[in-house]
Parts: sequence; structure tokens; C-alpha cells
Amino acid sequence: MENKENILVIFGGKSVEHDISIITGVQILNALDKERYNVIPVYLSKENVFYTSPRLFDISFYTDSNFSKKLKELVLLTNGKIYEKKRSRLKEICKVNFVYLALHGGSGEGGGMQGYLDLCSVSYASPGVLGSSICLDKEMTKLLLKANNIDYVKYVTITSQDKEGGVEKLKKKLSKLSFPVIVKPNSLGSSIGVTYCNTVDKAINGIDFASLFDCKVIVEEAVQNLREFNIALIGNSFNFEESSIEEVKSGGDFLTFENKYMDGKKENNSSDRIIPANIDEELEKRIKGIALKVYNVFSLKGCVRIDFLVNDKDKKVYVNEINTIPGSLANYLWKNQNYTFTQFLEKIKDYALTQDRIKNKKVVNFSSSVLNKFNDNEKLNFKK
Repeated sequence: MENKENILVIFGGKSVEHDISIITGVQILNALDKERYNVIPVYLSKENVFYTSPRLFDISFYTDSNFSKKLKELVLLTNGKIYEKKRSRLKEICKVNFVYLALHGGSGEGGGMQGYLDLCSVSYASPGVLGSSICLDKEMTKLLLKANNIDYVKYVTITSQDKEGGVEKLKKKLSKLSFPVIVKPNSLGSSIGVTYCNTVDKAINGIDFASLFDCKVIVEEAVQNLREFNIALIGNSFNFEESSIEEVKSGGDFLTFENKYMDGKKENNSSDRIIPANIDEELEKRIKGIALKVYNVFSLKGCVRIDFLVNDKDKKVYVNEINTIPGSLANYLWKNQNYTFTQFLEKIKDYALTQDRIKNKKVVNFSSSVLNKFNDNEKLNFKK
């Protein structure tokens, strides 16, 4: 393994989007250039245990409900290396050169894994801790959008305390919105736990359902005359590229988990997609301009997909969600740029490494004599 860079692909994780993460992970594993890299799959179980095996390249392997028992357990990235766990001993596998994160939801997408990799001084292909954690939290996303005069859909937040206040308190909060509304868990994706509600009673039921997945629930006004558009960006804080804009045709009130992944269609198994979207130059310019502003404001890097809602009557454009590790890394949005998935992954890596090279030139250590002012016979005086 000495002559090639060692690339990890980490997927799975403790998240309701676990299975979707496996699909993204396997897609990346099989697209990476094996002539250039030693590609090492790292499956993170629902119990947050790391495993590896060559069998993880095969999507059919995961249909066995006990597949994790056939894997080798890992200790990940101690001193920037990975080790196989053998009873009470560790066997070094290799030093890690780069990581592709295919984790959806949970701490894997929300900044936890990114922070861990930062501590290990390992470069990775996704936004960092700050951008990841904010974008996974729908309420925090809206607050930052508001601070930067970027439009978002009117909403209210429902907390555990609100629920404890009973139905009347919930109705009072919901009275601030116009119906129909969409109820969402605050920190989930893939349309899990989401319901479309045209009455207050249905919204309250939707809140109960969403609360099974999250301690905080977002209730948004449904956009009328709705058209949905997505765009992806790849890059870093110095340079970027933008994909084609797609229009998503849900054929209903909103995209469910079943629409996205269970209807048997190709391209991420989603509903109909029009790529590039059939829109006028002005709307295209507005969506791209807002997307770039979001990318910069949220300190993003790597591949990010930004989802928009547009009222086709008044042409108002709202940012819906920011996906820092989108399904399939949104590679399908780049076909008009003539990137293969392999080339696309290489570009993401190049952008990440450029960012890290510049970051690593910054001063991170500062020497001082402050400790010499104290000795064993002196006590530190702290004000209480």
C-alpha cells in the first residue's frame, strides 16, 4: 500500500438516514480511481463502531441483516492512521491521506466527524465543523439566512417545552402561520418525519410524529404555486464551481421518503428531475447568486447542494435546505459539465487539499513564558 495514497470512504452512522448513507458510500467506493488510490471502505455501525472489509464494495452485501459480524473492527485515525482491532491488540493498516464522508444526518453530517478528523489532521471532502453543524440545524440555518437578508419560508419552532404546554399552546404558535404547513424534524433529511398538513389538528399530529425523531420541530408555511429547484457547488473559500440547476417534479404536495428512494426510478431513485431546469435567464441568475452567497456566508467547502422553493406566481425565491453531504454527492447535477463521477470526486479532493494547504500555513502555536511565573510553591488565584 506504500505506492498509492490511502483514501477512506466513511458511511453508515447513527442516523435515521443510515441506509441512504450506505448507498452514497458504495457509489463513491466504486467510482474512485483504484489505479491511483488504495480505497478503503469504513462502515460506521448504528452503534458507532467502525468496520472494514473488501466486501463493503458490494451493495448486495448489506441485505444480510447480520453483515457487520463478517467485518473487521477498526480503531480509526489514531495518529492519523487506522488500525485493525484484534482482541486486546491493534494492527496498523495504513496512514490515511484523505477521507470522503458519505454520512447523512446525525453527528456524521452535523460536524462531529469533521471535528474528529480535524483533531487527527486528516483532510476530508465536506464542509468543516461550523458549516456542517449550522446547516444540519434548520432553525439555525434560518437565523443565519435572516441575518444576511436571504429569504426563507415563514416558520415557527416547536420545542419540548411547547409540547408540554399542551394543545392550546401549540395552537397559539400555529396561529402565526397560514395553512397549509409542512412539519419537519429540525435536524433530519431525506424527508423522514415530514408531513404536509392543511389543518391545525393534522399539524399537531404531525408535530407528535416529528417529535419521535427530534427534540425540536420546525413548522413552515407551504409555498403556493410551488416549483422546486436544486443546485450544487463544489469548491473552497477561494474558488468554486456551480452545477446545472435542476427542477424536481414531486407530483404531489411534497417529496416523501418513498418518492425519493422507494419508487424504483433511477438517478438517486427520486421523482422526475429536469436537468437543466427550464427557467428564464433572470431566475437562473437569481438562484445562482443566492447559492453563492449562501456558500460564502455559511463558510462552506467541498460539495454542497442547496435546495430552493419558488412561488411561480410572484417569483419569490426561498432557500429551503442546505445539504452539506448530499445524497450521491449530487454528482448527477454535473453531467452537463461532462464530469464523470470519478473526475468529480477528484475535483472535490483537489479543492479540499488546496484549502488545507493554505490553512496549514497559518500560525497555530504561540510560545510564551507565562508558565514560568508559577511554581510548585505558589497557588493560582481564581476569582469566584
